Amino acid sequence: MEQNNKLSRKTALGITLFGIFGQIAWCIENSFLNLYVYRTVTTKLSVVSAMVAASAVVATLTTIIMGWVTDRVGKRRPFMVYGYIIWGVSVMIFALFTPDNMQNIFHTDRNKAIILASVFIVIADCVMTFFGSTANDAAFNAWVTDNTTVSNRGKTEAFLSVLASVAYVLVFVPFEAFGITANKYFDSEGNPVASMTEGGSVVTGNWTLFYCLLGGLTILAGIVGIFLIKDNKNLLPKKDLSFKDLFYGFRPSVIKRNKYLYLVLTTLAIGAISYNCFFNYIIIYLQNTLKCDEYVPVLGYLLPMGIIYGLSAISGIVAGILLDKRKDKAKFLIPGIILSAVGALSMYFFSPDFMEIGGTMLTLFCVGAFVQAVGYAIICVVCLATVRNLTPPGKVGRFQGIRMVFYVMLPMCIGSIISGIISSSDKYITGYDEYGHAVYTCPPLIFLLAAIVVLLAFITAIPLLKASPDKLSKPSEEEESSLSDRLDTPSK
Repeated sequence: MEQNNKLSRKTALGITLFGIFGQIAWCIENSFLNLYVYRTVTTKLSVVSAMVAASAVVATLTTIIMGWVTDRVGKRRPFMVYGYIIWGVSVMIFALFTPDNMQNIFHTDRNKAIILASVFIVIADCVMTFFGSTANDAAFNAWVTDNTTVSNRGKTEAFLSVLASVAYVLVFVPFEAFGITANKYFDSEGNPVASMTEGGSVVTGNWTLFYCLLGGLTILAGIVGIFLIKDNKNLLPKKDLSFKDLFYGFRPSVIKRNKYLYLVLTTLAIGAISYNCFFNYIIIYLQNTLKCDEYVPVLGYLLPMGIIYGLSAISGIVAGILLDKRKDKAKFLIPGIILSAVGALSMYFFSPDFMEIGGTMLTLFCVGAFVQAVGYAIICVVCLATVRNLTPPGKVGRFQGIRMVFYVMLPMCIGSIISGIISSSDKYITGYDEYGHAVYTCPPLIFLLAAIVVLLAFITAIPLLKASPDKLSKPSEEEESSLSDRLDTPSK
């Protein structure tokens, strides 16, 4: 750990560099790839849901396996730096998978080309996720835990959450505001229009430039990391780890010994499920359901997105700074859950189902979204910082996979699939494109679903409130791996 509870300059720079470029790459995977599919391949949100769920499963399995590997070899650095380089290469590959390319390569009709493009994108997404989860979720997150302490993890988590918002600004503003990745729509007579019209056509943006440029920057981050990143001197190889240790965190005895860790993870999972009920579709919703581009002609959906998540990021920083000064972090979960539920419910009511589309409705929706984002930021800062505090010593790499199960796989599979099924109903078809394919919109119902789900977090948050602060500030397991393993091995 860093001395005097302060991060060294190199550690802080490493967290910043790998944090920001990791978030840029995940921004592509979690948001822009969804837009890419919706704008260039198909508007069926079930395809987006399948892609999100598949990558979540791959990310979790990868983190479980590679987290175990980094523990066993006693190294995070090579998996981080070389992983980012390969990760960047895998980002570039997405530029190949368009319906037009599929038609030209396989000499097939448009319908089959769409299916082929969808399948290849899902596969490419899983490949990208493997390298991204190895480099970021398994190695980088374990490296951060190795090099932070109880007294600075709240600020660190808040800073990492801010980097996520910064990444969105760095990616969305230049490419979307200047129309590089935006679609251009034309009516059936070839006249330019604001959005897709029945029988009209569309010209897609320059996605090749997008993927190659951002993939190249991710590669550059890995190259810089070769000269910057060093492993913690206390990180030692654990050659005695066996394959059974891959699923160490799933053992009933381990869960029992670390009950508060798993209560925190479950609370985090419920909050993340709620968030994933709508976040994967938020841009599609703002553009196609709320018609942002018509009421905010210059920046379109970027203005409300920037206001909402920019202010919530600032709130996350404030929350992280305040929480680092307190041991009773868990009590902040209650206002976080309430704010998240109230915000999501507001987003549901400030919608075309209850109000006329226009500037007033859009403003009120942004207020509700900001409240939801602040609530979710509080939940994440409290839970993620506490998870790092409660992670058993000597098992940091292995527990990154457990973190992924609760923070990524379950939320992305459950939240996105349910919302995708709801949004793929025929009653949300708004018209048909030039090929006769249905064009789907995104319903406000996903926000009501998010509000209901997040309230379930009270079930696991209340026991945390009753626990003493000391129970939530240090691991239940202070033993080394060998002792813990003996506790899990039945006597002969």
